[in-house]
Amino acid sequence: MTRSIFYSLLVSGIIFCSATAKAQMAKDLVSTTLDGNLSTIDGYVPSMTITKDGKTAYFSKTSEQKPLYGVFSKKEIIHEIYRAENINGEWKNITKMEVCPKYASAKHPTISEDGKRLFFASNMRGSYGKYDIYVADIKADGSLGVSKNLGPKVNTKEDELYPSLYNGTLLFFASEGRDGYGGLDLYATQVVMNTLTPSVNLGNHINSDSDDYAIQLSPEKGLGFVVSNRGQNQTISQYTVAYGNSKKTENRYDNVADNGTSLQTAMNDGVEYTSNSFEDK
Repeated sequence: MTRSIFYSLLVSGIIFCSATAKAQMAKDLVSTTLDGNLSTIDGYVPSMTITKDGKTAYFSKTSEQKPLYGVFSKKEIIHEIYRAENINGEWKNITKMEVCPKYASAKHPTISEDGKRLFFASNMRGSYGKYDIYVADIKADGSLGVSKNLGPKVNTKEDELYPSLYNGTLLFFASEGRDGYGGLDLYATQVVMNTLTPSVNLGNHINSDSDDYAIQLSPEKGLGFVVSNRGQNQTISQYTVAYGNSKKTENRYDNVADNGTSLQTAMNDGVEYTSNSFEDK
């Protein structure tokens, strides 16, 4: 009888410890992605993207995997996208999202304002170059639809990374595949439904001769906050860029300073939208 009780307590303890360890691992997995951070692999790692209702978040993490070919090959760094659910103020139910084939990477997720689309960067087969920007529809059950490449108006033979959405339709991203001002330059394209405009470089008032990763806007203050390694010793920091006193009129931002004309063009673009690859059914 004593032995039976001891065995039951031992099993219960193992299960409890396993559950506790799993919960702690999930907590650690999320805690390092709540805010943007630095990585020896990627440099800048953006913060997790959270739905408007605050219930769901997406983020990317790295893992090591043996490549598909080569028995004696070293493990490779793979980036994977995860989803987390906010339950009573804690991020739980961590789920890996199948956005690309095994052995390919996906990172830098950002969610649309309506919570129905997930944009991300991936080097999966079929990309135009290295990492391309993709989008996938988010279904009602939380699963993702087919990943669609945004096409040549956004992607090039080099890397396109760090997608982020502003005001619902303006997609910012970093690219090193175009003639810009440095390494990674910041660009913007307007995305409406299944159409987008040609990408626009945000100009030398925003971009530098170094790597510029991401931008957030504060139109009321006329400020942009740029994450860049333009600092001494290529230190990655957030830099404040003034682009004028912006005034919102009919969903358009006017009075942007002359040095920010490229950004103004992207924000106020009124050209007719044309088809692109991710529109294909």
